[in-house]
Amino acid sequence: MAQGKPKAAAKRPGKAAAAAAPAAARGVRGPRKGGRTIAPKKVRVIQQQKLKKSLEVGIRMKIEHEVVMRASSSLPKKLVVVKAPPAGAAAAAGAKKGKAKKAQP
Repeated sequence: MAQGKPKAAAKRPGKAAAAAAPAAARGVRGPRKGGRTIAPKKVRVIQQQKLKKSLEVGIRMKIEHEVVMRASSSLPKKLVVVKAPPAGAAAAAGAKKGKAKKAQP
């Protein structure tokens, strides 16, 4: 039979106590969004990646143009492709409209 008091739990030093705490308490963030790529150090590989990217963009633009041309040729009205204005222009236009509305009441 055991005699005497049970030993108190050993206290952890500061680093071990911090490691045992939950991740949120330590200020550690969760996994980040997006793909993980390690930039290559070889110039040849970098040039190949740039070429591949430019070819992909060119192919995509060509396909989009071809689709627009086919769609416009089959429609009775002229097809107009609408592009979004730059972010700065949209914010300025929204501010002007808001001021005009407030002045009317």
